[in-house]
Amino acid sequence: MMMKRILSLLMIVALMCSSAPAEASSASVSEGGLELMGSSVRYPQVTGLEDETLQQQVNQSIQQSLGVPALLSRLAMVMNAPVPLTASYEAQITGNVFTAVLSASGPVLNDRTTHVWYAANVDLEDGSLITLADLFADPEAALAAISDELDFTIAPDLSAHLRNSALTPVPEVFSISDTGLTLYYPIDQLSTLSDRAGAVTFLWTELRDYLVLEEGSVLDRIGAKAMLEGSADAIRTAAEAGRLPGIPVALGSSMQEAVDTYRMLTDPDLYQDGRMFALEASAFRQAWVLTDALTEDWDHSVVKGLRTDRICLYGLYTGMSRSEAQLILGASAASVQLDQEAAEGYRLNPGVSDYYNYTGAQLRLHFDGEEKLQSLMITQSN
Repeated sequence: MMMKRILSLLMIVALMCSSAPAEASSASVSEGGLELMGSSVRYPQVTGLEDETLQQQVNQSIQQSLGVPALLSRLAMVMNAPVPLTASYEAQITGNVFTAVLSASGPVLNDRTTHVWYAANVDLEDGSLITLADLFADPEAALAAISDELDFTIAPDLSAHLRNSALTPVPEVFSISDTGLTLYYPIDQLSTLSDRAGAVTFLWTELRDYLVLEEGSVLDRIGAKAMLEGSADAIRTAAEAGRLPGIPVALGSSMQEAVDTYRMLTDPDLYQDGRMFALEASAFRQAWVLTDALTEDWDHSVVKGLRTDRICLYGLYTGMSRSEAQLILGASAASVQLDQEAAEGYRLNPGVSDYYNYTGAQLRLHFDGEEKLQSLMITQSN
């Protein structure tokens, strides 16, 4: 009886710990949560919807999808556990679509330390949960294509960096963004060398043949359709902000913080201009964080560049022709031919690199010997 009272009190207190509501005319994300003897559960909520009934429905869906009731209940049960229970999240509202991913670690399900992903994708127009059927014109065909890619392309590429590595069946937990679809796995199906549950991200460019992109669709409202359409202005804006959409690290940020947050997949590799860091999070599959090689240590280094060989950037995509890229961006400021030796120095195939100069940043597109886009980089410039 005493334990039931404690659990009820924890639930009530946590639900009262949200941030102050925003103006009723615009939805925003607020935080709810509870800390107890070293353990903590933080989760997102939506505030500011004009329809209070709809807002309550939305927040109930968010809590259920993110496992909040169960996590709050666990807090009272793990007060004396040697390893704390912690749950943190990332959330945003884009085009009337709420998306969130919650990461829970510690004694989440029982007394054994583990890691669990939860995700919520909610349409704020009617409070419904977004399903894969809302994204794909033919969900069965899309899932078949995703399964084939997981089994025959991604699994061999990732197998050396995983403990458990069964990428199919496709997991039920997923999140969406303007750049792609991320699948989140149970830890006993897919886990990394750092003992975290695995995740795999597909770019929309890789699933384009199956997408529902009509005006007003979910993918249109979250910006995925715009990401697939050519826009030199949007590319410039991203480069000058020091970011590549879908990669959660910015130029000038701390290299140590990036490693602490996203964990190193392998030891840093040297390239012509510095060091390349491969990180463990799904956003960094075939993407690298670039920094200097001025000292043996890198804990005080900053991010000097970002490189990706899986490209989804406002009309630019891996494998497109050089002429197609130039139709979007125009003539480059400079072009450099790379022979075998020079290309190896940059961990590229022989070909040609086109450079575009922006305020504070330089964009480099590298095309292979057949002038197909192989790699995209942004780096700091003076």
